[in-house]
Amino acid sequence: MTEPIIQLKNVSVEFNSKKKQVSAVNNVNLTINKGDIFGIVGYSGAGKSTLVRLINLLQKPTSGQVIVNKQNLLELSDKELRISRKKIGMIFQHFNLMNARTIFNNVAFALKGTDLSKKQKNDRVNELLDLVGLSDKANNYPSELSGGQKQRVGIARAIANHPDILISDEATSALDPKTTQSILELLDQINKKLGLTIVLITHQMEAIKQISHHVAVMDQGKIIEEGSVYQIFSEPQKSLTKSFINTTTRLDETLKVLYEQENVKHLSKDQKLLSLSYFGDSTDEPLISSLYEKFQVSANILYGNIEMLQGQPLGNLVVILSGTEQSVQNALNYLNESRVKVTELNPSEGDINELN
Repeated sequence: MTEPIIQLKNVSVEFNSKKKQVSAVNNVNLTINKGDIFGIVGYSGAGKSTLVRLINLLQKPTSGQVIVNKQNLLELSDKELRISRKKIGMIFQHFNLMNARTIFNNVAFALKGTDLSKKQKNDRVNELLDLVGLSDKANNYPSELSGGQKQRVGIARAIANHPDILISDEATSALDPKTTQSILELLDQINKKLGLTIVLITHQMEAIKQISHHVAVMDQGKIIEEGSVYQIFSEPQKSLTKSFINTTTRLDETLKVLYEQENVKHLSKDQKLLSLSYFGDSTDEPLISSLYEKFQVSANILYGNIEMLQGQPLGNLVVILSGTEQSVQNALNYLNESRVKVTELNPSEGDINELN
């Protein structure tokens, strides 16, 4: 049974400048369940970082309610809020490590002021360094570590006090792709091992795809689309969401290359250039071979990709269908009935026109 751990109810954040009033977050409602990895994606200025700072009240809302662990944070005293914040860890893009302290002491600093004995603190730091794979770096200094290793220290420090929630605010955006993957794998491991709820703020849809369970897409202070990662990737509704997804499949780049091919530039009247997206049960069917058997429509596959999201297959094809006008239409009807999303591509205009 799912249990909400974070609830943002009709929250808005407005900033006043000399020239105008800026609405950074505009009447947002968001529920994140315990143990979830929840991604919030959007371009710079979308309001995602402001939104996530509401979760620990580093940013107070202009209006609305912030409920974390069944507590309305806006009703807490300063002392109660400090206690509540200890249950929320944060990691950032630029690590925020103390250069004059060893890695061991950077992590130990998070335990300062706790009731733990010196031995308990040392044991906890060693446990954390082992968890993030840095046991051999305890006596090193931040300047001696790579970017990925520094972020691992940041993660160890952020979870030192056994938080219920870990907020990752663009924590991988300064890292190379391989290091990003290793950090995301570590966060996934921590989520599974500790049951930690993770809120992943990013402009990288690839990061969302790799480990998130659910995702919200933000634009101009609003959540414009929300759902499970599989649902959003298989059936995106908004053009911005589709644009984010295309960056992970590299479909836009692929189409630019395909549009330059002679057979694509000069389609005959009985040919259609199509993008086919298929998911779930539809991936088990031999759909392409069925088109010729059922309708005498041939398919020239120009591009194909299939991947697993949350244990379910999701595929994309770019094909040229050839046949009579009626047979091609019959084939398209068959694909639609088979839950395949069909999009007609127009190389002469360089755009995409949805058929369904």
